Amino acid sequence: MMDRDANQSSLSPRKKAGLTILGALLLNAAIVYLGVLPMKARISTTEKAVEDTDQNNAKISEIINTTNDKKALVQSLNEEHTQLVEQGLLTPLLNSYTMRAKTIIEPYARLHNLNIEDVAELPMIPMKRPPELKEITYARLPIEFTTSGSYTQLTAFITLVEKELPMTALSSLKITPQNRDPEKHLIQVCFEWPVETPVPSKP
Repeated sequence: MMDRDANQSSLSPRKKAGLTILGALLLNAAIVYLGVLPMKARISTTEKAVEDTDQNNAKISEIINTTNDKKALVQSLNEEHTQLVEQGLLTPLLNSYTMRAKTIIEPYARLHNLNIEDVAELPMIPMKRPPELKEITYARLPIEFTTSGSYTQLTAFITLVEKELPMTALSSLKITPQNRDPEKHLIQVCFEWPVETPVPSKP
């Protein structure tokens, strides 16, 4: 026993310092092995998960942006369609389609020095009703305008009407020369208008 104590007490300060350093190194190695390395692995796993999440979020954001763009386009097209229908759909004025049509067409005719002398409503042309329309349907209503003027005035008038009223279609045209004035013809021009009509009730 005394020999052992003597051996320990006989260790030089350098050996004691060496043992202390060795112990510290072993302790650091244990800390690195048991603590730092697992922590690095967890950090790496977490960073990979964050990266994957960011990529998924980017894809989702792209899909959302694309969807929003499509929704905006659909909304814009619906608004444009509604505007066209509202502008082009002929509605009666004092229960008269011809009166409404005359008030619309007459200003365009006057721009080209044409005087509307007569207006006549022709038989309505039914249109196929889409299944989703339960209570209303649409038809084409031909309305004939009688005027007189030159061919140049007529073509300019028709061009203007087709430009300003895109849902109104020229359906027929009759030009009758006048002997008393070769440059001024009797003109009968017929436009078809979209009109809204109730669905006939079943008996």
